[in-house]
Amino acid sequence: MSPKTALARLVEDDGAPVGSRVRALRQLEHPPLILLRRLLVDTAKRTIPVPSRLKAIATLKFATEVQLRKHRKAAKIEPRRKNNGANALGI
Repeated sequence: MSPKTALARLVEDDGAPVGSRVRALRQLEHPPLILLRRLLVDTAKRTIPVPSRLKAIATLKFATEVQLRKHRKAAKIEPRRKNNGANALGI
């Protein structure tokens, strides 16, 4: 099991102490969006509510990850537009 997987499982474990879950979430450099979404969305299946500290950090991480992915996507698209069929002379 990779460390990233172990940390993700600890974050989702409802029986783990809140402090450990918060530390594990902070240690994940780029947590999966689905993990963060599961923490943020209240579903009928969830019997134990997510602690507010964990929910706050998950919200910040979610916003950061979404912005990072938007910037990465824009960076991939931008170089393609610059050389859109033009040769070295610009003709």
